[in-house]
Amino acid sequence: MNPTYYCALDHFGSLSLTGQDATAFLQGQVTCDVASVSTSQGQAGAYCTPKGNVIANFDLMQHQQSLLLHMPKSMVETVQKAMAKYIVFSQAELTNTSEQWSRFAVWGPAAAQCIQQLTDSPNSQRNTTTFDDGFVWAADSNASAFIVYCLPDATKRVTEKLAAAAKAGDVQDFEATQINLGVAYVTPEMSDSYVPQMLNLQATGAINFKKGCYTGQEIVARMQYLGKLKRHLFIGEVNSTTELAIGQQIDASKRKNVGKVVSYATLGNNNYAFTAVINRSEALEDQLHLHEQEQANITIAPLPYDIDPQVFERIKL
Repeated sequence: MNPTYYCALDHFGSLSLTGQDATAFLQGQVTCDVASVSTSQGQAGAYCTPKGNVIANFDLMQHQQSLLLHMPKSMVETVQKAMAKYIVFSQAELTNTSEQWSRFAVWGPAAAQCIQQLTDSPNSQRNTTTFDDGFVWAADSNASAFIVYCLPDATKRVTEKLAAAAKAGDVQDFEATQINLGVAYVTPEMSDSYVPQMLNLQATGAINFKKGCYTGQEIVARMQYLGKLKRHLFIGEVNSTTELAIGQQIDASKRKNVGKVVSYATLGNNNYAFTAVINRSEALEDQLHLHEQEQANITIAPLPYDIDPQVFERIKL
């Protein structure tokens, strides 16, 4: 049986919204249904430009009276500045809370039991659970990966509780788990590069097509309902003597520049797992390799979720 692990997520941060207009403001800005978020139920989402490109994607939950967006720390300031242009018209406040919390990932076959020992409550399917030192939510619908937020002065206590039920792991191993789930978070290198469907966000529940208007909504809806998506997120593995980089170009045997790496994790022995947005035709029909590394052949792995084929070519009924 594979053990359960935990690790610190020091490269992640958070942005919080407070005030009586917080929910209404955010509802008009992001792809997910903010109204469905509560102190017991989280939601994945994305924040787009007016042209529909993803600035950042995040996990959204409510803690006490605050809405909190969990995202790579490198994106928090960018999102805060972009939203600040519009929040002046609302009775709401944006705060960078990256340093106000410590964050941990817990993953593995017994992750739910580990979390139950920490919180004294069961947790599954993106539910949020509050405990004395913070809160936790399920990062996937299978309850095999969780994110723990705790107050900085409780870090030692929480670490000790996690260590009693799980093994200390490496953040690269957790990143590999996220990649296997088909999940990637936008970082500055890829920000404002892809519409949400290119990151499979419609398949991972980060887009609500019935919620009404939000920034970039018209472009996102058009992509979904006109069926013209030509490239999207794939999972791959590669052996390379040169470390991968976000934004690294992917070539096919018959055509160059058919995709770019979005996220990656080191597996050891020069092996890497990664996500990349790749032209669908080349990903399915051609041999791929890293740019200027023809010997670094890429193996594409199956996605763990289904993508509606009509997003690629809308079937007329």
